[in-house]
Amino acid sequence: MEASRWLGSRYTGRRVARLEDERLLRGRGEYLDDIKLPGTLYAAFVRSEYPHALIKSIDVRDAARMQGVVGVFTWKEAEDLLEPETFDVPSDPMYPLARGKVRYYGEPVAVVVAEDPGKALDAVEAVSVDYEPLEPVTDPLKALEPGAPQVHASAKGNIGFDKTYSCGDVDRVFKEAPIIVEDELYNGRVYAASLEPRGVLAHYDGESLIVWASTQTPFDIKEELEDRLKVKVESIRVIQPDVGGAFGAKIPVYSEYVLIPALSVRLGRPVKWYASRREDLVSTTHGRDIRAKIRLAADREGRVLGLDATIVADLGAYPLGYALPAIAARILSGAYDIRNGRARALGVYTNKTPLGAYRGAGRPEAMFFIERMMDLLADELGMDPIEVRLKNMVRPDQMPYTNCFGWTYDSGDYPGALREALEKLRYREALKEAERASRQGRLVGVGLAFYVEITSGGPFESALARLEPDGTITIISGSTPTGQGDATGFAQMAADIMGVDIGDVRVLWGDTGLIARGQGTFGSRTLAVGGGAVIKALEGVLAKARRVAAEVLGVPEEQVSYEPGRFYVSGDPEKSVPLKEVARIAGEKGIRLEEYVEYNPERPVYPFGAHMAVVEVDPETGVARVVEYRSLDDVGRVVNPTLVEGQIIGGVVQGIGQVLYEEVVYDESGYPRTQTLADYGIPTSMETSIRFEVHFRETPTHHPHKVRGVGEIGSIAAPPAIVRAIENALRRVNPKARITKTPVKPEEILAIVRAGRKR
Repeated sequence: MEASRWLGSRYTGRRVARLEDERLLRGRGEYLDDIKLPGTLYAAFVRSEYPHALIKSIDVRDAARMQGVVGVFTWKEAEDLLEPETFDVPSDPMYPLARGKVRYYGEPVAVVVAEDPGKALDAVEAVSVDYEPLEPVTDPLKALEPGAPQVHASAKGNIGFDKTYSCGDVDRVFKEAPIIVEDELYNGRVYAASLEPRGVLAHYDGESLIVWASTQTPFDIKEELEDRLKVKVESIRVIQPDVGGAFGAKIPVYSEYVLIPALSVRLGRPVKWYASRREDLVSTTHGRDIRAKIRLAADREGRVLGLDATIVADLGAYPLGYALPAIAARILSGAYDIRNGRARALGVYTNKTPLGAYRGAGRPEAMFFIERMMDLLADELGMDPIEVRLKNMVRPDQMPYTNCFGWTYDSGDYPGALREALEKLRYREALKEAERASRQGRLVGVGLAFYVEITSGGPFESALARLEPDGTITIISGSTPTGQGDATGFAQMAADIMGVDIGDVRVLWGDTGLIARGQGTFGSRTLAVGGGAVIKALEGVLAKARRVAAEVLGVPEEQVSYEPGRFYVSGDPEKSVPLKEVARIAGEKGIRLEEYVEYNPERPVYPFGAHMAVVEVDPETGVARVVEYRSLDDVGRVVNPTLVEGQIIGGVVQGIGQVLYEEVVYDESGYPRTQTLADYGIPTSMETSIRFEVHFRETPTHHPHKVRGVGEIGSIAAPPAIVRAIENALRRVNPKARITKTPVKPEEILAIVRAGRKR
C-alpha cells in the first residue's frame, strides 16, 4: 500500500500553522534549565586559562571545604567513572576532564558539585591549578611547518585528516590550458550562538539513569553512556526537552554530557550543569574556519577544463569536525561538469576550541570556493558570470551525475533552474537598478550564486505510528527536531494518509524511552528521512487495520481497498467501514494497530538553486547592508511552504551574519578575544529588515514523499551571493575590487574604496 499517493489530499503542500508554536508562544515550553528535580546538585567547571599547557598539579582542598560543596572532581576521579573518547583519526584520547595537558582555552579541567549554582561557581574560584605553559599554535598553515608545536603526540605534523580526491588528468590539463585563474579563499571561524546555551541534567535512582540534554542527538548520548560508563547501570534513558537552537553545534556528545550523568551515578542525586554564555562560546564547537588554495583551468570560451585545490580546515584541539574538509572537497565542483579535478582535504590541529558542524557543514565552504572562482574566471575573460555558469553546468540528460570526487547527484535541471531564476528573481532588472543608484552617488551591488547541496543521509531513521482506539494518530519519531517545525510536517502527512483532522495527530520525539532507536536531526534529513519513516510506519498500521476491516466487512482481506478515512469493498465502494470504527473495534479486541519501522534512504539527494542579494555599501563608513534577497530553490515536494520559507530565510540570515558580522577571533597566543556577545556580533532584527522573496521548484526525489530537504540551503547559498554583491558595489569606485574571505569588515571595504579613489 503506497500511502504517499494520498499526500496533498487536504494538508500536504499547504500553509498549515506550526502546531508547536502555540505552546511555545504562551510560555509553556520546557527547556533544559526549566526542569527542576528535588535534591538537585549543581555543577560548575574549572576550565583551562591557557591554550596549551601541562597540568603539574590541581589543588582542590580549599574548594572541597567550602560550605555547600558536595565534591570536587579531577581527571583522577573521572578516570574511575568514564572511559575517554577515542577517534578514528590520529589524535590522543579526549578525557572528560583534561589529563596532564590542556589543548585549548576553555577545556574542562575539574568540576565542582554543590548544593546551589552560586556555591559551585564560588568553589571553582578556589580550585588552584599549577600549569606549565607550552607554546601554542593557532594558525593551521604554521601548524604544518616543521618544528611547529605539536597538539597531539599521536598526530605527526598536526595532521588529523589528509585525503585527496581526484579524477581525470589534472596535471596535463593545467599544463595545456590557455587560461588559469587561482586564488586563496577563506571562511572565517564562527559560533552557532544558539539562544539556549548547552546544558545537561541527570538523575540516577539506583537502577535507572535518566538524562535530559539540550542536544540534537539523544540516541548518541545514550550509546556513549552505555559504552563509556565504567559503573554499569540497569537502564539509560535520554530525553531531549525543547531546544533553543542548535544549528549543528549540538550534534557532538560533549564531555559534559557524559560526565554529569556519571557524577549523578556516583553521588546518587540529580546533577545539573547549564553553561553561561561565555562558557558556551569558548567550549561549544565552532564552525567554518576552512580555507582553500584553488586553481581553475579553462579555455578562452569559458569552459572549465580542470580544478585543483588544497582545502585546509582548522580542526582546533580535537577532531570532532575532521569530516568537514572532506565534505567540502567532495562537493567542490558544485553544479559544474568538471572532468579533471583534484582536491586535497586536510584537517589540521591547533590550540583552539574544536571545530564542528555548523549549518551546512562543509557545503557552505565549498560553494563559497567554487562560486567565487566562477566569478573570477568570468572577470578574467570579461564574460557575463551567468554565461560562464551556464556553459559549465551539468545538463539534465547527464543525471544521475557522478561528480569528479565521487558523489552522485540524483536529479535536476541546473541550467533550467538558473534561467528560471534570472526571470523570477529579476536579476537583469536588479543590475539596471544598481546602475541607476550608482548615477545617484549610491554604491549598490547585485550578486548571484548557484549551489548544489547534499541532504537525506543515512544510515536510517525510525518512526513508530499508532492508530489509537479513539481514532487519533500517534507518531513517535527517531528524528529530533530542534525548532524547524518538522512535527507539523509529520502531522500534515499523517492527517492526509489517515483521513483525520490534523488536530487528531500527536507527534512525539526526542526520547529514547519512547522509541528503540533513532539518529537525530542534522544534515537537512529530518523531514526527508524522518518523514519517509513516518509514511512507511503508517503503511504498516494500515496493513494491520485492513485485516480488522476485512473481518468487519465479511470479505477476504485482498478484497478490501482503502482511501483516507475508510476501508471499502473493492468493486462495491458503498460497502465500507470508517477508519475510526476499525480503531474502536481493534481496541475492544485487544489488537494493537501499531508499526515501528526504520527507513533507509539508500542514497542522498541534492537540492539546488540560485540566490541573489542586493547590497548597499556606505562609502564613508564601510558598512554594507543587505537590502533585498531573492531565491529560487528546488527542494522537491514542498510539504509546507511556511516551514520551507522559514528555514531558507533563517539560513540566509545566518549567512548574512557570517559575511558581515560574525567572527571568533584568537590572538597569536591562542587566547580568544571574542568571549561574549558584546564581542561577537550576530545580526539582530535591526540588521535583517530585508525584503525577502522565496520561490520554489519541485523536482521529485526517490523518497516516498518526494522531498529533498531545506534546512541548510540559506547558509550555503548566501555567502557567495552577498560577497559578490558587495564586490559588485565596490567596483563602481574600484574596478579591481576582489573579496576572498568572510567576514567582510568595514575597514576592508573602506580600504578598497580609498584605493579606488586614488586611481
